[in-house]
Amino acid sequence: MKQVLGLAILATLFASPALAGETFVLNQWTIKGSKTETNLNIDTVTNSNRTQDYSSSSNKIYIDGEVETEYNNGTVTKTLKDFTVQSVGSELNGSFHEEMRTRVWGTINTIMNSYTSTHESSAGIR
Repeated sequence: MKQVLGLAILATLFASPALAGETFVLNQWTIKGSKTETNLNIDTVTNSNRTQDYSSSSNKIYIDGEVETEYNNGTVTKTLKDFTVQSVGSELNGSFHEEMRTRVWGTINTIMNSYTSTHESSAGIR
């Protein structure tokens, strides 16, 4: 029993904090590192289709000539001189079709390294 009590007292003395008036020094380094690797394989295909139909038309009527007025014994007679009627038209119809295929493929490899180094030191008298 005496031996156990003596051992407990010695352990308490070694584990106890520094007493007043004692000096202490703390010098601590911490170094951490990490590495992340990513391998990304890409293979993507995009298909697109476009269809366009169009139509346009134009019509024009052109009238040319003179109107002559005759007065004869109180009656009025109107006649057309060199009278011309022109009618012009045009029409355009069509369509457009486009098919596209786009493919992107490859590999993206990334490596990220991260390092942290810290140092802590202190000294003093308690």
